[in-house]
Amino acid sequence: MRPRTAEPSRRPDRVAAAVPLPTSISVLISALLFSTACGRAGEQAAQDVLHAIDQGKVIGTRGTMETIGKALTTYAMDHGGYPQGSSIQEATAALVPAFLPSAATVDAWGSTLVYQSDTRSFTLTSPGADGRTGSADDMVMTDGRFTQIPSPSAR
Repeated sequence: MRPRTAEPSRRPDRVAAAVPLPTSISVLISALLFSTACGRAGEQAAQDVLHAIDQGKVIGTRGTMETIGKALTTYAMDHGGYPQGSSIQEATAALVPAFLPSAATVDAWGSTLVYQSDTRSFTLTSPGADGRTGSADDMVMTDGRFTQIPSPSAR
């Protein structure tokens, strides 16, 4: 029988990579693709949130304009015509407090509503998200009816 002697450790000082190089590269590429996919999903989620906020502003502005439109119609029935003027301030001055509880002069984006009337007809316009009149995102009401409402933007 041989006496036992302490055998040198068979563990190396450094542990070699358990995964061969080609597999390591494929794991790295997979990780990069996964993080890119999550980034795109996050970007899509952010776009969905912004779209929902924008649609909420369209709905809020539509409500404000409908309230003003009803007040203008009631005023016209009592006075034989709409308040003459070329600014929303002139219109609301004629409407508050008898026909409108308070002066609403801005849309949900913070832009001033545009009012124009010759007493026979009126036009009320929200410049929309871009803040400029004359563009596709405007909301336009003529004599109490919407003649232009922005379509939901494509996502």
